[in-house]
Order: sequence, then structure tokens, then C-alpha cells
Amino acid sequence: MSDDHARAQDFLDELYRLNGADTLGNPGQTPATRIQVRTADGQLIGEALLSARSTEETTLAISAVAEYALTMPADYQAGRTPAPEVDPLLIADLEDYFAAVDPQSYLPDVFACDDPEVAAAAYEQMVTGEWDGEL
Repeated sequence: MSDDHARAQDFLDELYRLNGADTLGNPGQTPATRIQVRTADGQLIGEALLSARSTEETTLAISAVAEYALTMPADYQAGRTPAPEVDPLLIADLEDYFAAVDPQSYLPDVFACDDPEVAAAAYEQMVTGEWDGEL
């Protein structure tokens, strides 16, 4: 598989993921857009049916990247702009700080919340790291 084919497949996979996240909240929605993904030489990779919301979100993301590329052409290198390196000692300090927080210190906030079920689900996610996708 060529690099271009792999990039096109990654793009299609991300479209599926975006639409899937939107579908979880609204499973009966009607597709608004059909997007075919092909390599530059015309090889079909696949297609995705996107909801109206997923179409809007994709358009916003592409617009933001295009605006950045036009505004900062010297800084923009599609997919190759290195992420800034974070100091490993800073990461260790943050991990130590959060490891030292007593989960019970959050309980008064959970019980005082207007929606205790949502607060309890969020609390469970913070303490156990598990989440069933519902709040």
C-alpha cells in the first residue's frame, strides 16, 4: 500500500469515526452528504455518508486548516508540522500532582450538583477511568 493510499484510507477512517460519534446521539438521522475518497490517480478508497452535523464539522475543520495554510504558509506543512516537545519533568510533576488528589475530595461537589446522576457518572469516570458513554 502506497503512502498516498494509506493517507486516503486514514482520512476515510476519520470521516467514519466522526459520523459514528454523531450517530451515537442521533441514530435515526438521514445522511446529508456522500463523500468519495480517491487517491490522486483515481483509485477508489471508499465512501462515507455523513449526517448534516458531521458535514458541517468537517467543513469547519477543513476551513480552519485552509485558513492557517493561507495565513502562515511558511509554518504550514500538511501533516508534518512537529508538535512542540513537552518537558518530561513537567509531565512527571503533573502526574504526581493528580495522583496525590484524593478522589473523596470531589464528593461534596458531586452531591451538590443540580444533576447528581450526571455528576456521579463523571466522578466514576475520573476515579476508575472507565466510561460507558452515558451521562
